[in-house]
Amino acid sequence: MSHQSITRGSSRLRAALVVGTAIGGTLVAVPQASWAQDAAAQPQDAASQTSPNEIVVTAQKRAEALQDVPISIAAVTSQQLAQSGIEQVLDLPQAVPSLRVNYAGTFVLPTIRGVGSVVALPGLTQNIATYVDGYYVPTPSSSNFDLVSVESVNVLKGPQGTLFGANATGGAIQINTRDPEYKPSALIRFGYGSYNTVSSAVYATTGIGDKFAVNVAANYEYSDGYVTNIVTDDDKVAKYHKYSVRTKALFEPTDGIKFVAAYQHSYSNDPISQMVVARDGVSAGNAYPGTVFSYDSPKRVALDMPGYARFKQDSFSLKSEFDLGFATLTSYTQYRKDGVDQGLDYDASSAPNNFSYWSVRDKTFTQEVNLASSGSGPLNWVVGAFYLNYKDAYDYNTYVYALEQGVDVFQSRNKTESYAGFAEVTYQPVEKLFLTGGVRYTKDKPQVAYNLQAYGLTGAGDAKFDNTSFRAVARYQLTPRSNVYASFSQGYRSGGLPGSAFSTVPVQPETINAWEVGYKTAEGPLRFNVAGFYYDYKDIQVTSYGAGGQSLTVNAAKARIYGIDADVTYTITPDFSVTLAGTWTDAKYKDFPNALGRDFDTLEAFNVDASGFRVERTPKFAGSFSANYGFDLAGGRLVLNGNVFHSGKYYYDPAHQLDQPAYTLVNLKATWTDPSDHVDFSIFGKNVFNEKYFVASFIDPSSARARFGDPATFGGSITYRY
Repeated sequence: MSHQSITRGSSRLRAALVVGTAIGGTLVAVPQASWAQDAAAQPQDAASQTSPNEIVVTAQKRAEALQDVPISIAAVTSQQLAQSGIEQVLDLPQAVPSLRVNYAGTFVLPTIRGVGSVVALPGLTQNIATYVDGYYVPTPSSSNFDLVSVESVNVLKGPQGTLFGANATGGAIQINTRDPEYKPSALIRFGYGSYNTVSSAVYATTGIGDKFAVNVAANYEYSDGYVTNIVTDDDKVAKYHKYSVRTKALFEPTDGIKFVAAYQHSYSNDPISQMVVARDGVSAGNAYPGTVFSYDSPKRVALDMPGYARFKQDSFSLKSEFDLGFATLTSYTQYRKDGVDQGLDYDASSAPNNFSYWSVRDKTFTQEVNLASSGSGPLNWVVGAFYLNYKDAYDYNTYVYALEQGVDVFQSRNKTESYAGFAEVTYQPVEKLFLTGGVRYTKDKPQVAYNLQAYGLTGAGDAKFDNTSFRAVARYQLTPRSNVYASFSQGYRSGGLPGSAFSTVPVQPETINAWEVGYKTAEGPLRFNVAGFYYDYKDIQVTSYGAGGQSLTVNAAKARIYGIDADVTYTITPDFSVTLAGTWTDAKYKDFPNALGRDFDTLEAFNVDASGFRVERTPKFAGSFSANYGFDLAGGRLVLNGNVFHSGKYYYDPAHQLDQPAYTLVNLKATWTDPSDHVDFSIFGKNVFNEKYFVASFIDPSSARARFGDPATFGGSITYRY
């Protein structure tokens, strides 16, 4: 059978370069503002503009200067979030080119350096771990975190198998939100943008006495959406509203003891993830005479039954910290509930072929305890333990057009318990040389029960997996603010029992061995980081889709991945700074003889030998350039920001049938702050050249579906700070 491919989109790199020339390189990222933008506007952050070496991260379970941590980390500060206009995890690649974030419905699928999950299924975990304030978030629907009241985001590249454990095969994303402060402060914002998008947000913090402080962050957004369904002529088919509230309470009863309790509630009714098109009309809907398709614009769909997506989340957490003198004991306790209801027109056409809908209900409890040494002697260490209890309930249904009603197809119930213990020691045998060794033992116990109601088939089973991962690092301090390092680390993604496979045969774990060498410096106005890496990636969990919501995951592939990534920030003057970041990755399957492809006429499956093919969702090159320029104007201050992000071509599937051509995104923003330094007026443009690109693309027996990224949007906001 002939090999087929689909091409969509066009690069606008030439146009981006024209804009860069026209405004003299004063570009730096841009869309709507987040609380991080206001943090960046505060005077105390001026030092971070002129002293980029002051970035502090917690990648090794303790606060350390970025340049002293022998891990490749993209540390996106509150100032950079402001400059780049990053508002959610989906936007992060614009600041971290080695990170790729795509979707499967509402589920977020990150990839770092060619390692990532292609799908999100009940009973299988992601291999890029997401942490919010130190708490593990296993639910993929919660991973597209709105970056409100965020202090920083750290993207840890490469396996983090000892300190962060299972399911960090490719890396980890750490999101850190603001803790309460004793000094009162507040902020309120109103914004308006394209497609009648109205947004509002508020943040406030204060102390109550000298031992207790609280904060609250809340936001609400409504929009008519930019999509028209040409079947019903509904130009508000993608209208949405969403809101979130997060509050924290800080209690310090005495010196050396601190508690931070937090609660967050989020709700979203946003169908944009289900506004799919059939790429080039590849769909089972072709079997119906007169079927209508639309696949050439992000602003149009052709759906007989438009999809929907509703998400609700509640989380409770308590961080307890005790200074024991010789060490600090920290406990992280979390309980969260996540619920998603979705409906999708699988054939992505006007045909009455396949509309299915499903609900996912997750409950998660985690407990982690860390004991980290204090002091600055030659020996530093951290030991800890971790427990996870994760329950997933998945109900899948389909609409039968002949009966004009929905019918139950299947139910699955998954439970995963995971236990882990870890330790890491750093020793300085001689001046300037630091040696680190780490180990983690993990035991996973997944369970599954399923009921394939459509066929009267039921089943239940369990499995056990265990793993020991190691890490070894040598770091040499060239100067007080520059280091070279070499490391070996291992990663482990747990096996599982996918609920939608209708089988009790477990999927085995995948593992990775990673070697990395790097150099970091933060001298004066310059920060520069570069790392070279090589991965040996085995037993990769690969998933293909069948009919009726069924999926099949097997350990089918081996891959080798190597490359280099680097970023440089230079503060030319206190008013003008530039950042350049890029990643070159060569990621190929070494052994993958049975990748699944589909005939575009019949949508029947056939095997493809993908050995030697590039790993999906991994471009050869991705990079970004940003700049930030401010000057006094009319008694206040005007700041111009802009960002250019370019991605090379990549594929969404192992068989290389669904490609994403190279594309370039340009964002612009201008903010004027009044003389009192209390009021900001901002205007922005996002994807200003209206580049077409996909954020999701799949193929199954119903269609080759895809979802476009957002088109050009423009707007403004007014912010008041106290």
